[in-house]
Amino acid sequence: MGAGADASPTRRTRHKGVREPAANPEPFEGDAEERRLIDRSAQGDQDAFRQLVQRYHRLVISVAFRALGDMGRAEDVAQEVFLKVYRGLPGYRHEKPFVHWLHRVAGNAVTDAVRRVKPIISLDGLEQPPPSREADPQDMVARHDLQRAVRHEIAKLPPHYRDAVALQVFAELSYEEIARTLEIPLGTVMSRLNSAKRLLRDRLGPLVAESQPSMPPNTRPDRAVPFHRGQR
Repeated sequence: MGAGADASPTRRTRHKGVREPAANPEPFEGDAEERRLIDRSAQGDQDAFRQLVQRYHRLVISVAFRALGDMGRAEDVAQEVFLKVYRGLPGYRHEKPFVHWLHRVAGNAVTDAVRRVKPIISLDGLEQPPPSREADPQDMVARHDLQRAVRHEIAKLPPHYRDAVALQVFAELSYEEIARTLEIPLGTVMSRLNSAKRLLRDRLGPLVAESQPSMPPNTRPDRAVPFHRGQR
């Protein structure tokens, strides 16, 4: 990133009692200000780039944390994302919102991270209620294995499926937001997500079968793939 790039505020900080950070940054006062920061950053202005990082750091951390379930790893991925952003800014064009481009960079980075490591997955990631004190330890292990398998199978999807799924599951974008980010029709988004969901269920079938019948309803086959409604 050149001299002074390490000064960007993406250093790891340790967190106790980690909660998933808020994903939605406060808006700029105008598109002209964002354009100015992007253009100055592309020219090597470290102060402008620090302001971009401050603006979008929570969003990137949130996407990475949902994918990995570990704040330390999420912060490592965030550093990778902003390094790629910094290097890619000279080629960025203003035809589409910066945040859409950033979502694509972050989505690709987190799926790469899932492929590289075997993450410890938070139960919150699959929108499941916390286990009761009476929960069977074997059921908890089976649920954890299923959640981890879902993440890894998402990372192994064909790119055109994986990009759409990662933006919905990890970035929690709506169908319309995914369409704008990937620059494809809304119907194509819905078709890809439905096809990806069927593929994931086929691949995860044996693991789901092994996890029953003792597992609670929220981890049965119809809930194994963590897709949420895209419309908001």
